[in-house]
Amino acid sequence: MRIFIADSDGGYRKPSRILGRFVSELSDWTGAREAVKVQWPAPGGFGRRRSHTWESAAAAGVADLNRLVRLHPSDPIILIGVCSGTRVIHDWMDAHPEDLDRVAAVGMIADPYRPRDQWLDGMPDPGGQGVAGLRRGAVPDRTYWVSVPGDPLSGVRPNCLLRGVVRTSPLAPDQVYDELLEDLPDTRPRMAARLKLAQQPAQWSPHLLQQLDDAAEVLARYRDKESVALYESDAHGVSPLTRLAALIADRVDSEHGVLLGGPDVIGLDAVGADTAGRDAGRLSECRSASA
Repeated sequence: MRIFIADSDGGYRKPSRILGRFVSELSDWTGAREAVKVQWPAPGGFGRRRSHTWESAAAAGVADLNRLVRLHPSDPIILIGVCSGTRVIHDWMDAHPEDLDRVAAVGMIADPYRPRDQWLDGMPDPGGQGVAGLRRGAVPDRTYWVSVPGDPLSGVRPNCLLRGVVRTSPLAPDQVYDELLEDLPDTRPRMAARLKLAQQPAQWSPHLLQQLDDAAEVLARYRDKESVALYESDAHGVSPLTRLAALIADRVDSEHGVLLGGPDVIGLDAVGADTAGRDAGRLSECRSASA
């Protein structure tokens, strides 16, 4: 079992603390031999200009992911996409249908392509959908999406004005947001101008005014990283990322029988709300691991 991760930063840095903890849990629970980050020229830090489009950057990631897959031709694989890195996973699966039987499971974290009706079993509906459109992926029966309320990439409202801006731009969603934030408009007319809305202020409806305010709120949440902490919050028993790791591990165990310690260690019964007494200690272990 191999785990390949397309992170939002292009794979040239160590995983963030939160993602690193998730990868560690997933590796331990699935018995994976290694977890490797895909190398791709993804968007960089705030305020920097980049030469790569999202499409060209993702194409480089697809090539590197394919190289990693070919290095281990007999091993099943787990694919993890994070934020704009999910495009690498989506594009690779579309380009290589001959290898899909090797994909044990796919985890999509804050996917800008998240369908509105997809979220983790056992978690409440986080609301919204991906800002870049809808992609269910090549193996939807083995794909798990995780989002949190208010996520600026995977949880925007269906009528969010930023969806149109992102979908018509060659840049990745976080690049689009970064450029808008370089000089965030402080009035509705300026925001409308930045979003290239054709309507004149005198023709604006209350609905459009609400949409402009919503776009400003999404950008502010992205800037302040308000949703990041929610991915490791245990308000619903265990954190969303711990639940994602458990769901993937259970899937791997049911299909490949490689879960360390058997399904009673971290299976869905162990992380569900109605935990049996035998599994209560295991749930505590999951929570401790996420602390």
